[in-house]
Amino acid sequence: MAHNRLQSIFLLALTAGLAGCRGSALPQSPSAPSVSSPPTGSSTVAVSSAPPVISPPADPNALVVFREPGGFSTSDVHDAHERIVQFTNGGDLIWTADGTHLHGYLVDRDSSYWGPPTYFISGKICDELCVFSIRFGSRDGQRRAYLTVDYGHWNPGTLVDVEVAGGALAVTQTAIFPPGTPTLSGVVTEMTPAGAAPVEGVGVYVGVPAGWQDAITNENGFYRISGLIDGTSDLVVSKAGYGKISRKLPLSGDTRLNFQLDRGSAR
Repeated sequence: MAHNRLQSIFLLALTAGLAGCRGSALPQSPSAPSVSSPPTGSSTVAVSSAPPVISPPADPNALVVFREPGGFSTSDVHDAHERIVQFTNGGDLIWTADGTHLHGYLVDRDSSYWGPPTYFISGKICDELCVFSIRFGSRDGQRRAYLTVDYGHWNPGTLVDVEVAGGALAVTQTAIFPPGTPTLSGVVTEMTPAGAAPVEGVGVYVGVPAGWQDAITNENGFYRISGLIDGTSDLVVSKAGYGKISRKLPLSGDTRLNFQLDRGSAR
């Protein structure tokens, strides 16, 4: 049910021209993987006589446990000021400072097309069409889960400041990245008769759950993208008049990666 609701959110964002997006234009090259048709034909399917295994329903009052692929798990989610919120299977947001419960915050595990999977949380979060997106980081040697916000295919990767007062949730975007999250940086050049020369205005895009984080190279060809996620993501490097570079990026900690563009040929 939660997944269907989140799919509806993103479909509405797309049909509205991504009205909630406030970041750079998305690269046009990446596309969702094609969905194969169901098998057809008259093949006989064996039917097991064993009774089906039915999982017991989740306790709606139990806390959601957020699990990182590396094995870390927690029910505490931190904001920009290290204040903690929790979520229940029944869709409650718990403001742990005073125990206030706000209903209507549904948690969904998403396997995105472009970046490592993560958790999305829908509900009354902001005036724009947005959902919470969980990121993991480290502070004082401890792994933690953090709150960021996805505005329909755009997540700047920065933390949000949350407050609960008078039975209402207030969310403010900050410029603070989750501590300990990886940064990708490097220089984009092209080969000229005089040697390698920096290329300004190149878009470097890295897939994050349901969207992209990006940077544009400066006059020295330098780019930097912070607040990323460890794991394998799609990477696109592009500028009009140059061949586009598309590849999978295995990211683990801060990474330096330089690129050389060729005029007119994709790689």
